Amino acid sequence: MGSGKLDSNWEGPFIIRNLLGPNTYKLARHDGTLLPKTLSGNDIRRFYS
Repeated sequence: MGSGKLDSNWEGPFIIRNLLGPNTYKLARHDGTLLPKTLSGNDIRRFYS
């Protein structure tokens, strides 16, 4: 993909693997590899396909 102001600035979609606390999630890619950091629910958007 190219880079520019019209290019998408998000990654994903991801799978929620663990709920670590209220509004704190551990995510994984579709191949099963976990992301190294935890994310807040404020940083996650729902993906519709």
